[in-house]
Order: sequence, then structure tokens, then C-alpha cells
Amino acid sequence: MVLVTPRPDSLAPWELPGTAVNQQVDERAAGPRAARDEVLALLRDGSGRRPRFDPGLSGGLRAWLEDGASELASVRGDDAAPLYLGPRLLWGTSAAAVHPASAVAADPFPPELVTSCLIRALFRQLVTTGRWGDPLADALDALRVEPDRLALVTWIDEMSDPARAALSATLVPHVAHLRNLTPRFATSWLPRTNDRVAIPLAGGRVVLSGVFDLLVGAPVPGTATLCALGLTTGGRWAQARTALHYLALLETLRSGTPPFRVALLHSAFGRYGVEDVIEEHLRAIVSHVVLRLSELAHSEASDPETGDADV
Repeated sequence: MVLVTPRPDSLAPWELPGTAVNQQVDERAAGPRAARDEVLALLRDGSGRRPRFDPGLSGGLRAWLEDGASELASVRGDDAAPLYLGPRLLWGTSAAAVHPASAVAADPFPPELVTSCLIRALFRQLVTTGRWGDPLADALDALRVEPDRLALVTWIDEMSDPARAALSATLVPHVAHLRNLTPRFATSWLPRTNDRVAIPLAGGRVVLSGVFDLLVGAPVPGTATLCALGLTTGGRWAQARTALHYLALLETLRSGTPPFRVALLHSAFGRYGVEDVIEEHLRAIVSHVVLRLSELAHSEASDPETGDADV
């Protein structure tokens, strides 16, 4: 796995909140493009030698998962609502991870969630249009069309001017790093953001779900052709990498073939990593998921009312 932390002097310069920024900055003055060019080069390297996978791999992984999901579904009962399990619930060990509603009740808009929602909206805009206006304003405009984010948008709209300025300031390093890290994909790569995937197990009573920040390429049966980019705005690198492997598993179950390669971008620190998806990654994640399903089956934390845990 390639992992690089750009030097501070290689990052794009950004003005303070409240001044003209972003698309008004000449890209030639925005510092080296080495980071995003390197990410793109690593995704393309060896593309003429795409690996082929056993057609039975996906079916074998699904059968393994079905065993764990059936145990959990049996404990919850036939009348229970479908249980949606996303990366946060699968990797979480705290009560809040198993009962997301309890965490929401305590703090409906924790700083980490606010930053994640805003930066992901900006990431989607950068991939689609290649530019921003005012970061906070653009992110809020994007979130206004998402029904499940309207409460967050309203909360930010009602902030005092000093609080809003402070929030805008927290976005500055993320914006700089995104600009430096995010490749510019040609339309022939078929880039698509916010790609949702749901894999029903146990007759739909357990659903593994997730959201790709970005997928590029078109699936080809039996050959790894897709590349996936994941974005993390904070937290542990290892956990974000595991969640990206989990998404690679979901794509394997959805299309029958794993992604060719995955990249992880860390907007808080400007780090990035690119790696091949190999069969060992998928089997390790399935083992992890099955273990977590078994823990839920044997725990009172298996709540029939638990909803989709994805951000």
C-alpha cells in the first residue's frame, strides 16, 4: 500500500473565510499537482493487466455471510423489521454504535458528523464540476436537496455569525487537501459519486449497506475493472481503510467481481493510500462481518428498530 503525507509547503494556499477563494484562485498558483496526479497514476498503473477472479468467489462469500445473517435473523424473529448494517455499526463496539439513536439524542449534530457531511458534499461537487465558490455556502446548497440532511442545514442556517465563521474556518484545511488530492477524471472513466449499495441477506431481514464516495469504471464480468475512492474526514486511518474494504466486499457481492483498486483520501491530514483489492482482503472482511453478526445475535443490543447506520 502506498501512503504519503504531503509536506506543508506542497499544499495549496487558501485565503481566510470571508474572502474570495477557491475558483477565483489561479490553479497555477495553487501549488504542485503531484498528489492528485500521483493518486491518478497509481489507480491507472497496471490497468492493462487487470486481474481475473474465480466466478464462484462472490457466491462463496455470500454463502458464508448468509450463515451469520441467518443466525441473527432467527434471534430477532420473523416479524422484526429489516436490520440495516453499515460500516459504523459493524466496526463499532460502543453502545452508541449499536444504538445510533442514543448518540443522536445526546448530540444530534456532533462536530465530526457536521464536518463529514459538509466535506463530502464539497467532494462530490469537486468531482462533478472541478470547482467551488464559497465552501460552506456550496456545501449547504448541496445538502438542501437531501431530505435527511434538512435538519442539519437548518441548524447551521440558524447559527450566530461568529459560530458560522468558526465552522467555515474548520473547513479550510479539508478544502485545501481535497483540492490537492482529488484526481480530475475524464468522462470516459464514468465517475459517479455517492453510489449506494445494499446487499440483502437472510431473505432481506438483514441488509449490508454502504455508500461509495466515488466509483470509476464500468464492471466487466470476471475481470476487476472498477476503482473506488473513499474519503475520510477524521478518525483512525486503519478503521477508514477497513470500511473501504467492506465496501469492496459489497461491490463484489453486487456485481460478482471485486474492484480492481481502491484509494483512501484523508481530508484532515492530506494523506492518501492506494492498493489492489485481493481475495485475502475480502475473506478477512467477511470473517469480520460474520463475527460481528454473531456478536449481535448473542447480545441484547440486537434492536429490531435499528435503522441504517450509514452516514
